[in-house]
Amino acid sequence: MHVLIVTAHPDPRSYTHAAVARLVAGQETNPGATHEVADLAAEGFDPRFTATDNEQFHGRADDADGIVAEQRRIDRADMLVLVFPVYWWSMPAVMKGWIDRVFTSGWAYIDDPRRERPDCWAG
Repeated sequence: MHVLIVTAHPDPRSYTHAAVARLVAGQETNPGATHEVADLAAEGFDPRFTATDNEQFHGRADDADGIVAEQRRIDRADMLVLVFPVYWWSMPAVMKGWIDRVFTSGWAYIDDPRRERPDCWAG
């Protein structure tokens, strides 16, 4: 099993990163299991939903290369774990922006009942 752990905290000394470290330690005791950590803050992920993202959302442009790379990273995973602090009853902006930009129509969901399901739904 391959686990993708996505985290969003700018301070590597935070409780959030301590929780990620415990998850990783647990994964490493599981024979044959692999993992990858996507540290959105450290990687500098841009959470802003730009005009280009809007064009893609409306089907007038393809996904940006960086977004496709994030989708492929998720595609490789058997399990997705999101680890983040709760700010004002919600996730940090970088995590929300990652979800908004990466989980796109046609890949993560469909909004046209006449279209087939996205590949990521295949079992």
